[in-house]
Amino acid sequence: MLKKIKPNFILIPFIVLIVAAVGGYFTSQGLNGWYEELTKPEWTPSGSFISAMWTFIYVLVASIVLVYFNKFKNSKNFSLVIVLFVLNAILNATWSLSFFTLNLLLFSFVHIMILNLTIIALIILLWKDNKFLSLGLLPYTAWVTIASVLNYSIFLMN
Repeated sequence: MLKKIKPNFILIPFIVLIVAAVGGYFTSQGLNGWYEELTKPEWTPSGSFISAMWTFIYVLVASIVLVYFNKFKNSKNFSLVIVLFVLNAILNATWSLSFFTLNLLLFSFVHIMILNLTIIALIILLWKDNKFLSLGLLPYTAWVTIASVLNYSIFLMN
């Protein structure tokens, strides 16, 4: 007999897909000329590399949230971790709005720095419950740090 699938196994990946879709929508608003016209550093990754990295990050984060949600409900940090994941998702999706759609380069830099602070807070909180899940967020913070430096460089160059 098949075991009943828990709703969070559908809901959590669905939320991550929504975050990716919203961010992708806002990103596409700036890719119609505005972003291409900006002066960017020579080391700016290609669009296809950026897309591949975000796909990897979204799958990674969805996996981490699923494991945490299902294995650590009794943690004293559980509610705070879930709130931080939700805040992180909102900041992730809306950074593309501030950068690509509204073209607010300095505001976007502050925005992405706050996004990175939520990832660092999650790493610290998850460390207390599961070091493997905590370390799993390192690629995410590394990628957002690179994006932060790129965002700031574009701000300075334009």
